[in-house]
Amino acid sequence: MDEQTLRVFLSLCETESTRDTAALLRVDQSTVSRTLARLEAGLGVELFRRHGRRIALNRAGLGFRADAARVLDEIEVARRHVRQEALGARTVRLGFLQSVARWWVPRIVADLRRDDPDRRFELRQGFAQDLFGWLDDDVLDLALVTPPPPGRRTGWRPLHEQVLCVAVPPAHRLAARAGVGIADLQGERFVAFSRTTELRGVVEGMLDEHDVDVEIAFESSEVDTIRGLVAAGLGVAVLPRPERPDAADPVYVPLRPRATRRLGVAWPDRDHPPAVVAAV
Repeated sequence: MDEQTLRVFLSLCETESTRDTAALLRVDQSTVSRTLARLEAGLGVELFRRHGRRIALNRAGLGFRADAARVLDEIEVARRHVRQEALGARTVRLGFLQSVARWWVPRIVADLRRDDPDRRFELRQGFAQDLFGWLDDDVLDLALVTPPPPGRRTGWRPLHEQVLCVAVPPAHRLAARAGVGIADLQGERFVAFSRTTELRGVVEGMLDEHDVDVEIAFESSEVDTIRGLVAAGLGVAVLPRPERPDAADPVYVPLRPRATRRLGVAWPDRDHPPAVVAAV
């Protein structure tokens, strides 16, 4: 007993005619008759009463009708589940740092959609520690993030480097410099990254290495907020040079010696990167 047999049976329940069912299902009338005969032979009972060319459900047929309808419903449910799983396999759960949301995420998504126009994305923003945790917990498939901390079993491939600069207001004493050393920031009012961000640790490491003391006036987890505070003359900051500067930005003076922030794509399993990584 297969799906087509059940569909023939349920159609006969409605039409009470092998000819009309054949027309509806676009098959030969003899095919309908043979299908019904095989079904009744397999069940060992007749399901219809015959009245010339017309048929009508008997008691056994009435009982079987509900069971057949339920089986077909379950087949449709199973089919929908399979389709949903297939769609899910083409959905990329992509996490990213807030600082790359405006310029890098659209570029990566556009590249992946170019390879597979039907690919879908679930996007999630977070700090680096959040992103690596979500990869571990199977919340994300990929993350656009800085290198994983030492000892973490996370696959990671470098894709981009951002130059780190000292961001200062246009009228600041360092604004006209070609380069700035960390020691030049001694005593400055500072706009710092919050302690939840990976850049806070990077910048603090630079300051400690050169024994430089700054006055932290503001803290923020968002690059755009820090840029705005510096541009307004409320302090200086160490920031990645933006890919798309605008007129309202502060002045970015490169650090000397040169310092960079590495960005890349991370995935949960170091040994088995997902195929989509190759397209990033």
